[in-house]
Amino acid sequence: MEHDLMRILTGGWVAEATFAAVRLGVADSLAGQRLRPAELALRVGAHAGSLHRLLRLLAGVGLVDVDDDDRYGLTPMGAMLERDRLGPLAALYGEDYFGTAWRGLTHTLRTGERAFDHVFGRPVFAHLANDPDKASVFNTGMAAGAAFFREVPVAHDFSGARTVVDLAGGTGALLAAVLRDHPAARGVLFDLPEVVAAAPPHLERMEVLDRCELVAGDLFESVPRGGDVYLLSRILHDWDDERCARLLATCAAAMDKGAQLLIVERVVSAATYLPLAYDLHMMVMTGGRERTEEEYRVLLEGAGLVPGKLVELPLGMHLLTATR
Repeated sequence: MEHDLMRILTGGWVAEATFAAVRLGVADSLAGQRLRPAELALRVGAHAGSLHRLLRLLAGVGLVDVDDDDRYGLTPMGAMLERDRLGPLAALYGEDYFGTAWRGLTHTLRTGERAFDHVFGRPVFAHLANDPDKASVFNTGMAAGAAFFREVPVAHDFSGARTVVDLAGGTGALLAAVLRDHPAARGVLFDLPEVVAAAPPHLERMEVLDRCELVAGDLFESVPRGGDVYLLSRILHDWDDERCARLLATCAAAMDKGAQLLIVERVVSAATYLPLAYDLHMMVMTGGRERTEEEYRVLLEGAGLVPGKLVELPLGMHLLTATR
């Protein structure tokens, strides 16, 4: 019991060690090979002795392993920290403003006010809007954390969809996954002007730009009409119930009868750790929340939408369908 408690109390140190390894590019430097600490230090520009101590901790938590010649290599879990996998997500979670915002958790618990706003004096998305570099890290990290996107076309039948509208779809990773799997469909990517402006290179790389219309706007005011399927991925958890109700009403107003809305979110239950951790994170960062299946159904019904099935996706995510 004491050991388990100490793992919890020192968990932040392990996270910081992992973030430092990602910043140095340790996983990418070890990809496909084993290196001694001094060799790795030369590659990543680190102090050999200090790096060796970091590697020992990473081995202790299963991110790397070491052979009898003191050569370190990646474990399957550690390989997920490479830059073309979940490395950018780890880099995002290691951003200074994430940790600083969490220092305001006690204030939130005492007052109900958002920790981020209390610490920084403005909401998180306004903070990012004023810092293009941080916004880029945020968007790249969110895209990297979307490994479950490839499962969405498997979990839902898009065969009858002519137009798929991705609401607040960032640079279009989810939309691209759907369109690549369904060549006859066309897509509409809808997000804020500065986000949509950054999307074309990503969509071109995914070879779907020629089938996409890019539309800028405010999700709470109006969204594009005429879609057969609307996608809303990791958006509702950013907002409180009142704002979610307004957002869903806006979506419903744009949807024709029979059109579908696909919501991708974590769903809270007492037995699942990740949604509970993210629920507290959303309370700190945006004032939003993760929700139970029943809470999502109540929101959808309030907007005049008929909730459908709930499908499990990788990384603790779920797909909830609704019909107009």
